Amino acid sequence: MSFESNNFKVARKTFLPKGELNVDCVVNADGEIARVHAVSISATEDNQEVSEGRVSFTGHVDVCMIYSLENGEVSSAFSSCPISSKFVDDSIKAGEKAIIKLRVIDHNINSVSGNEAKIGVSLEQSGVLISSEQINSLDSVDEGICVKEEEISVVRFIGSASSQPTETLQHSHRDKIKKVLGTETGIVVKNTEAGANFVSVSGDIFARVLFVDEDDRFDSIQLYDSFKEELEIEGVTRESMVEAFAKILNSDVKVEVEDEDKGSKLVVTVPYDVTALAYEEISIKTIEDLYSLTHEMEVSTESFNMSKLLPLEFVDGKVDGSLTLDDSQPRVDKILFTFGSSAEVTNASVSNGEITIDGIAKTCVVYLNDESSSISSVEIEVPFSISDKTKANSETMLSVDAILTDVDVAVKKGREIFFDAKVKAIVSMSDDTVSAIISSANVGEQLPDLDCAMQVVFAKEGDTLWDVAKSSRVRECDVAKQNPELTFPLQANSDILIFYQRAK
Repeated sequence: MSFESNNFKVARKTFLPKGELNVDCVVNADGEIARVHAVSISATEDNQEVSEGRVSFTGHVDVCMIYSLENGEVSSAFSSCPISSKFVDDSIKAGEKAIIKLRVIDHNINSVSGNEAKIGVSLEQSGVLISSEQINSLDSVDEGICVKEEEISVVRFIGSASSQPTETLQHSHRDKIKKVLGTETGIVVKNTEAGANFVSVSGDIFARVLFVDEDDRFDSIQLYDSFKEELEIEGVTRESMVEAFAKILNSDVKVEVEDEDKGSKLVVTVPYDVTALAYEEISIKTIEDLYSLTHEMEVSTESFNMSKLLPLEFVDGKVDGSLTLDDSQPRVDKILFTFGSSAEVTNASVSNGEITIDGIAKTCVVYLNDESSSISSVEIEVPFSISDKTKANSETMLSVDAILTDVDVAVKKGREIFFDAKVKAIVSMSDDTVSAIISSANVGEQLPDLDCAMQVVFAKEGDTLWDVAKSSRVRECDVAKQNPELTFPLQANSDILIFYQRAK
């Protein structure tokens, strides 16, 4: 008696262990810094290496700092600081694919000296690991082995692809633009489609440009555009399942100002990275049960976990709140601008057919105080909660990316600052399912020779043809031929005669 391997692979998504990463960035200004007003910080992973028990990666932190010089002029400076870190877990295997996320938790201006500012940044590192796990399964063509097969549905990871396209956003402004202070960008995936050996990823790109016009007034422009990118992944069909992730490459964003007859034209070049992962659901035959006609059998089963991808879900909503300045802070006589806006997701859950995303919206408000003729700033943090209907359940694995757009602030009585904005979030989801199959079978002792020509089998209501044949150690076809009057599953308890001489 012999068995052959009928191994197959299934896709599995698991969370990488969260960790914290601290980095010190040095930003050099064009002159001696009098005061730092606001900073915008983002972090990006550039390269990764997955080895046994470890995911190592490198990346960078981008810092845009807006500050005042000693002469009162407001200017900005940019710095990109390298980072490297790792995830360590015994379950990580070489060759797996990791989607790494870096979230800015906090920052501190540690020191300002001359034209140099040292900024400490705290990051949270997290992510998802996509693996193809091999499942050991059996096959048999031995005539002495009776096999009951079943068809199961499994999800297989096909492959991934990345692309780094560029989107150009343009806007004609009615006034002349003197100087660009900084940009804030965001990207959100809204739809994925699969074709023959390719996938299509589409979504929205957002950019906000902060600048000073020729009359030394602060102003900003919100720019929006949609994107659609096709990536080649061999083996993809129209029935494939796709998930995608996108990020802005902030250190390579460029803003150009072109003079026009009436005003200026802003041209913003936004490079971004899109990564798509493709899966397919296929049916395979495995052995559900088996027995030998002549020997005892020792059968082992193995359970395995598999992730099934659910469609992407887009959730958006409004966030609003207020902040009251204490007496130690200068009153607000004029809001100059906001900068450093972000939406941080702190929790995502599903309950009663509804997905809820909680987080904190942040922005820095830079304002003028007439009494001291000085520029001050204050950071506003407003909690938010947005929700929508979903087909997911409470056990669904959720991975959420969110951006903050259309930030607006107003002041009342010089002390109370009102804040409102829009939150846009994309949710990648998968369900973890558990299945079990026969993974090994060993031939035991030979069954004793029969000392009778027939046997009465006491079968119960609901027993199948397989149940009766296995308990009698004969083939299903022999039971059926010898008892043509029976219908399976049995409708009542029955006494079934098995004639062994006929089964030979």
